[in-house]
Amino acid sequence: MEGKLRLREPQIARVEGGFILTDPYGVFPKPLALTEGGLFLLSLMEGRTLREVQEEVFRAHGVLVPMEELEGLARALEEAGLLLTEGVEQRLKEEEEKLKRERPMRLAGISYPEGEGEARAFLEAFRASFTGEGVGAEVLLLPHLEPSRVPEAYGAALAALEKTPPPERVYLVGVAHRPLKERAAALPVPFQTPFGPALPDLEALQALDALLPFELFNTPLAFREEHSLELPLLFLKGAYPEARFLPLLVGRRSPELGEALKVVLRDYPGLLVLAVDLSHVGPRFGDPPLSRSLAEEARKRDLGFLEGLAQGEPEAALARLGANPTRLDATEVVASLAPLLRGRRGQVLAYRLDLEAATLSAVGAGTLAF
Repeated sequence: MEGKLRLREPQIARVEGGFILTDPYGVFPKPLALTEGGLFLLSLMEGRTLREVQEEVFRAHGVLVPMEELEGLARALEEAGLLLTEGVEQRLKEEEEKLKRERPMRLAGISYPEGEGEARAFLEAFRASFTGEGVGAEVLLLPHLEPSRVPEAYGAALAALEKTPPPERVYLVGVAHRPLKERAAALPVPFQTPFGPALPDLEALQALDALLPFELFNTPLAFREEHSLELPLLFLKGAYPEARFLPLLVGRRSPELGEALKVVLRDYPGLLVLAVDLSHVGPRFGDPPLSRSLAEEARKRDLGFLEGLAQGEPEAALARLGANPTRLDATEVVASLAPLLRGRRGQVLAYRLDLEAATLSAVGAGTLAF
């Protein structure tokens, strides 16, 4: 390959013997396995030619890497979608253009049924799994974890939605599991569901965009496989078939988003939904296997966090987490929306620390109605 190389930022997972690199947006499904040495070569490639990479390694370490090896690495990077060639850029552009028209269902047939009748029965079964009473909500915190793992948490959310008058619009704020160009992002297109398309409220989205110091519609590809919106949206669209939706992702805390939403909600009132999970503990997340002491710590932090929010004290709830050793993924969303949660009293309806037996890890999920 000739010319200076341009790389995309990969998702990197450490595995035994090396690393697995993948396309962060899932457009290119083929992963790339690299050793420590391969990752070092990769670190030298941005803005250099392969010849310059070879010379740099020789200059620093006195080792002449065969050009065939470097060319093979470059080809593998291209196949994984991590080297920005003309073909890779074209494929990314095509996927982005598709997402500017609609966001298709990705988890239908995997996490929930694709057909409307089956999906309606699915929601009814989840509602039946929660034996408590719902309460009406102006703000609702619910999970985005795989529904089958925490049915009572989703059932509690459905119970709350039953008691809440159907809103004209739903502000759905999820956790970005893919990189965003800005702190937060929105995708102003229909999201397909078994109950028909969840249509966007374009006027409210444009009003929100106008108040922010950054471009809101900034990373369409981040929505391509984002489960933190797709899974809650199934329940919300099923409960409110006529509502319009504002699908938002938060990657890093954005106080500007909370302040802007506070203004927009005055002119465009609706239900605010935080789609967040809680503690992530166990080997999948860098801990020893789940033990009673680790589970106790996760539950204590999760419930303390939820109770702090229910008292209308989001800043105090966040402060009590400290360095967040059990990795609650709700922190950036809650910190961003603190202006809307401050002083608002709530009720914890459900909580569970769910064990993933195959990995001896666990994730916390809860439902909180304000």
